Amino acid sequence: MTARTWLRMLAAGVALLGLTGCSAADRAVLGAPPCPDGPAARPEPPAARPGALWAWGPMDGAPEGTEAPAPVPGLTDVVSVADGRFTTAAVRADGTVWTYGTDIKGSLGRGAAERRYDGTPRQVTGVDDARAVYAVGPTFFVVRHDGTVWAWGDDRFLVDGGRRDGGHAGVTRPRAVPGVKDVVSMGPGSLNTFTVRSDGRVQGWGINLTRVLGESNGTRLTTIDGVRGIVDVAPAGGAVVAARADGLVCAWGNNVHGLLGIEPRGGQTGRPVHVTGLTDVVQVAGGHDTAYALDRDGAVHAWGRGAGGALGDGDTSDHSSATPVRVTGLPPIRRIAAYGLAGLAVDVRGGLWAWGSGLALDSGPAARPVRVRLPAPALDVSGRHVILTDAGA
Repeated sequence: MTARTWLRMLAAGVALLGLTGCSAADRAVLGAPPCPDGPAARPEPPAARPGALWAWGPMDGAPEGTEAPAPVPGLTDVVSVADGRFTTAAVRADGTVWTYGTDIKGSLGRGAAERRYDGTPRQVTGVDDARAVYAVGPTFFVVRHDGTVWAWGDDRFLVDGGRRDGGHAGVTRPRAVPGVKDVVSMGPGSLNTFTVRSDGRVQGWGINLTRVLGESNGTRLTTIDGVRGIVDVAPAGGAVVAARADGLVCAWGNNVHGLLGIEPRGGQTGRPVHVTGLTDVVQVAGGHDTAYALDRDGAVHAWGRGAGGALGDGDTSDHSSATPVRVTGLPPIRRIAAYGLAGLAVDVRGGLWAWGSGLALDSGPAARPVRVRLPAPALDVSGRHVILTDAGA
């Protein structure tokens, strides 16, 4: 018997002994089918048409009397927007970045750290070739045309690529996230963030309590093993979901709310597993322990935590589902997003739909999708901000 064979037998024995002490949920996660080998992918940045920025709800921290819904003054020709609850950032077609709202430890990106509200969008200096912007609360990441990522805002830990030695002060001006390159798009979470690289691999950094960074035990930038051919990625609280070029969905992390698509719910793994029941998926989005998938036919599917109506299934109680279920009551959709315990969707005609809680809908928490009134067709959405086709809106 060779040393390698002996080690394999020993590992198998340890695993067997460990399983006898596991719960049914742990055993289900350990035995779940892995994310299968898929085709190579060369993901491309999402196509973006420029439009006018419209706030359909007030940001947190805005002074009493702030108008909403209303156009954001001066922000036309916008191709990307990130609503960070207190601060909002937008990228214009010329590659410049603009911010407005409450400055949280530098989230306006203008060199100051004191808390103040500025309702007039102003340009963030230091970046003039941005392609898209993303938010982790009041921390912002821009993907530049060369594939690097620059960041600023209140969470220095994330700006520094998961390094814990940078102190607790905010970062008041954009700077490069160390080691991050070849990025096509990003999937920001609440405590971590992920990138889709031009080779279809996923990288991430940040808080790693539920093994969202895969098999890595650290917090710094790491490549997720066991998942390739990815075109979109989205953290969903305690887990991460990713759409592959062949339309399958894989997930890893915590399964307490069924985000890995496994019953019984519970357990966690850093090994990406296949979420069954989803095919032809082109985009994913993640909220507060809730995940959404958009397929090629324009249908939206939801699974995970359904508190406040987040699953769009007619139930506002705090319940969970490990089975992706189609969100009914929607026309064909071309773009989805998530915001806490709410789902958002832009239909093929530019109509904006929302369900769940936390979005200041006229009807309060919505257990089913409701149409949001807008003065013009929508192009894209982030939280309470939407890009409209009509620059005069």
